[in-house]
Amino acid sequence: MTDTLKISVATLAIRRYPDVGAFRAHIEALAGEAAAEGSRLLLLPELACLGLLWGDPEAGATTVPGVAGLYRRRLTPLLGAYTDCLREVARRHRIAIAGASFWHEEKGHGLNSAYIALPDGTLLRQDKLHPTRPEQAIDTVGGETLTPFEIEGVRIGLAICYDVQFPELTRHLVAEGIEVLLVPSLTTERGYWRVRHSAQARAVENQIYVCVSPIVGDLGIPTDHPVVCVGCAYVACPIDNRFAIADGTYAEAAKNTESLLHVDLDLARLRLSRTKSEIRQLADRRPELYARLKR
Repeated sequence: MTDTLKISVATLAIRRYPDVGAFRAHIEALAGEAAAEGSRLLLLPELACLGLLWGDPEAGATTVPGVAGLYRRRLTPLLGAYTDCLREVARRHRIAIAGASFWHEEKGHGLNSAYIALPDGTLLRQDKLHPTRPEQAIDTVGGETLTPFEIEGVRIGLAICYDVQFPELTRHLVAEGIEVLLVPSLTTERGYWRVRHSAQARAVENQIYVCVSPIVGDLGIPTDHPVVCVGCAYVACPIDNRFAIADGTYAEAAKNTESLLHVDLDLARLRLSRTKSEIRQLADRRPELYARLKR
């Protein structure tokens, strides 16, 4: 098990991709930069696929009632090419790629699925468990499982955007041994602060790192209520004497500007925080009491 894990967390600007090849060129440049920095993992945001909607000739005329049809018509057929792209880029640059969620239809319903592409060609999937109201409006349903994974012996979990606001999910992942939670996100201004405060709360409650990767910019779709995304890449950590970071912001990028935030996650310090800090929230839990309170 490593004591340090270097990762790169993306603030990804929306672009209009005519095809998956254009998306690949964008992601390949980011993966190349991350690998050159020595990162073992590149975190990409929720719905990194949005720019692919512009490959549909009707995209520029789509209004709110037509969004569901556009998603189904344009995105679902591209799922295989999209996941192949993630796998190939991960293999080529010998770096894990996580997040980059993709909307697709499966068994008559929509799913928002994030992927973890490992350098050996392995592809894992984590569905979003709590669709937002706009997602529900296009018949997106929640997934049913949480799938932690490992990179260099470090146990990692993934929660897509809104999912980080449900503390039960993170608590379950921590019980499964995670030390790092990845949060690919897509938010407006208020949503940005909801995710940010939730990420910090999860870091404090569970004594973990929480890494958030947003997509930013104006998609231009639908024309009568275009998606405008805001945010910045950041990493939250526990707030205690071992970290000595008063506000729990371990690292942060500029807001609303495409960039990669290269971060060394100090896991030795995190483990020390869990066992020998002024606040030991995991050790001080009283699960027997909580069980009685539920009755």
